[in-house]
Amino acid sequence: MKKVILSILLFVFSFNLYAASVVSDSILNQRIAIIKLIADLQINNLSEVLNGSFSSYRKYYFSSKLKQEDNVFFTSLVLFNIGQFSSKMHPDELALLEKAKANASKYVNRFKNQNNQLTYNFWPRNPPQIFPNGGWLNLLNKKAALADDIDDCAITLLALGTNDSLAKAMQSKFGSYRVGLIKPNKSFYKEFKNRPVYSTWLGTKMPKDVDLSVLTNVVLMHTIAKIPLNATDSASLDLIVDLVKANKHITDPTYVSQHYANSATIIYHIARLIYYSDYPALLALKPILLEQVLALSKQARFPLEQLLLNTSVLRLGGKIDFPMSVNEASLKANKYPYFVANIASVLNNPFKRIVNRTNIVRFDYYSYAFNLSLLYENWMLRGDFQK
Repeated sequence: MKKVILSILLFVFSFNLYAASVVSDSILNQRIAIIKLIADLQINNLSEVLNGSFSSYRKYYFSSKLKQEDNVFFTSLVLFNIGQFSSKMHPDELALLEKAKANASKYVNRFKNQNNQLTYNFWPRNPPQIFPNGGWLNLLNKKAALADDIDDCAITLLALGTNDSLAKAMQSKFGSYRVGLIKPNKSFYKEFKNRPVYSTWLGTKMPKDVDLSVLTNVVLMHTIAKIPLNATDSASLDLIVDLVKANKHITDPTYVSQHYANSATIIYHIARLIYYSDYPALLALKPILLEQVLALSKQARFPLEQLLLNTSVLRLGGKIDFPMSVNEASLKANKYPYFVANIASVLNNPFKRIVNRTNIVRFDYYSYAFNLSLLYENWMLRGDFQK
């Protein structure tokens, strides 16, 4: 009788192991398939300036026409979203990632500042460009060229992989343009405008610009690079905490984070920083943020919005089923912009607030490859790792 019971137990144990193996293999195959799909979306044409990039598009807010973009932002984001899990990847996944990074290296270099050999610009620098394929706007390429910015610098460094010396050099460069140096901040909330935090633009002619999501990306780069956080980092973290406590990410998203502009996207940034951070005041926000994310998830209308919120729940340590409406096909829809270019962001108050509300100078940005990289990120965070 004991032998029979033992045999049954062994059979059940073996069957469970087999079932788990089948499930794991299935998940791994899905992950490899999604990276292959992303890799296939990388432009491979040596004669094109876009060679090595992942396509992105912009749309004027009051138009339905999409225009091809030429920016470092989305290509770097795709590489970072996948690459942050490199230590947990199967060799087949890692090989696809490394190939994509190699293919993108020359493209990304077009956005690097050739003078300081350190910082990056959203649009190509050599020669300078604004709104690629922008028609009459391109007559202003030189006159209206943007300064390098801390958001693209941080994201690109995260994508390429960084060492502490490079991260420290960039941290120092960022700090030399912080709020309170060179010129005051005239485009933020009165109660927070004098905080000595990082300003978005790395240029003396650009206005001081503070964006909650951008601050999370900068501190994230410093955190992942494992460099000591300085006074400007601490001030930026404290401002993030205070803005969340004031609920600005929910009640005033287009002003507190004008470059991302939607609550789901802003929370995604905060949750990602929390996942990597050990800053006590930031970690203390997890319960309220988790409650807000779950509430927003119930009313989210767009697949990308649902995915961002779903991933945020995972980052915050919560549990949630994967949204049924999210898949490779639904993420092709260009209905929810992850990034927003709003010329009103360079204005001072009260003009900034007034023009911002009209959306008259707003452009929304989309990238299918980037959306798929968010899908891959979600799968990896669910703990289904295979080495």
